Amino acid sequence: MWVGAEIGEFPVNRHRAVQPPGAVFAIGWVMAELFDPRRRERVTVRQPPFDPAVQLPLADDLAPDPKLVFLAAELAEYLHWYPALAGPLRLVTVQTNKRRAAIGAENLATGQAAEEAAGPADAVVGGAGETAGQEADAAAAAADTPFSETELLAAVVGLNQAILDHFADEPQRLSAYQLGLALSDLVWLPFIASPGKESPASRPSALFGLFGRISMTGLHTLLNGAGTQLPAGVAAIVSKSLDNWADWIDAHSGRIKSAGADTWMPEADTVLRALRVQGWVWRSALVADAEVTVQPSMGAWVEAASAITRAVAKVSAVILRRFWPLVLIALAALAGLLTLVIVNLSGTSQVWASLVTVAAVVGSSGWGLSSGVSSSLGGVGYEIWTAAKTDAAAWNITWLPALTATRLERANMDRRGVPMPRVRKSLDTS
Repeated sequence: MWVGAEIGEFPVNRHRAVQPPGAVFAIGWVMAELFDPRRRERVTVRQPPFDPAVQLPLADDLAPDPKLVFLAAELAEYLHWYPALAGPLRLVTVQTNKRRAAIGAENLATGQAAEEAAGPADAVVGGAGETAGQEADAAAAAADTPFSETELLAAVVGLNQAILDHFADEPQRLSAYQLGLALSDLVWLPFIASPGKESPASRPSALFGLFGRISMTGLHTLLNGAGTQLPAGVAAIVSKSLDNWADWIDAHSGRIKSAGADTWMPEADTVLRALRVQGWVWRSALVADAEVTVQPSMGAWVEAASAITRAVAKVSAVILRRFWPLVLIALAALAGLLTLVIVNLSGTSQVWASLVTVAAVVGSSGWGLSSGVSSSLGGVGYEIWTAAKTDAAAWNITWLPALTATRLERANMDRRGVPMPRVRKSLDTS
């Protein structure tokens, strides 16, 4: 218990006693947003578009400069559990505080202009004068030491190195932090750049590489290695959701990349916008956000059941394909036995009695074989049920692009066990 404070007070640096699950992953995600100015841009997929004249912004609606200040505050919130990183963090917040002061000065100038336009009668008095003085001091400080994007990025690089060094002897935290960086890169690197600003990271081949076997293996390794730093059970769910996306992109590659060059097709923008929304869902699941549930819905259970049915059909087909000689031999032996009984015996009663005897022998043998198989596979049932629950939960957080599909695309997706998203033609636009 904290001693030495008056009743009702609580030390600021102890406002959270326990680090929440996913906090280290969130540090990596926020660091990636701080380092890349594109990730601070206002989200444009919101419908209807955000209107600052009549709406207060959500975090994703913030303009780049306020978003920068917000991200710095969020990062400081997560890093207060690691006092050893306070020094490198301070170099970041020094720059963001300068930006905050500049924003305050701009808001002050806007407010003063509005007051002058409204006239003396509408001017705010009292405590507002003191606030205006504080804002003026902040504006003066910002003018003396202006914000520098270059210094900010250098400070973020230094903080990243300090975090890696600090977590070097903690494999789970190191994996969780790198997972935040890698998953943010997956969502944002294949960004369609404006003409004249293309880069290798903003081409379709970059998107395919991010969802390729090597990159997916790296993400799965980080998810598995994060251990207790992520909410219980979520790593397997997100891992399956990533596989769903990889299958979807592979089956629709012709609608993303042009056949003759490494350029985007017209529908690629819909895919990338959906990927950014999916990134938000993955992030929310990995930080145990109450807004995103991993409990499967009925539709997710239907998709999981369909996937299991397809898996059983594939297993049966593989067994028949690999062991068909044994099946044919068994059927031939049974047919020969029945033929021998019918030819050599006379009288209907003798034939039927012999047939019943053969059926009893075959049935008892089959029952014994099936009992042995059932007992040997009895423990597998629980594993199948667990896999079904994970699959259903993964579909519950998978947000695929809403594109109308051809018959061939539907067949490819069905073969892979990935259902097409429901497209409402009157509401969803591609």
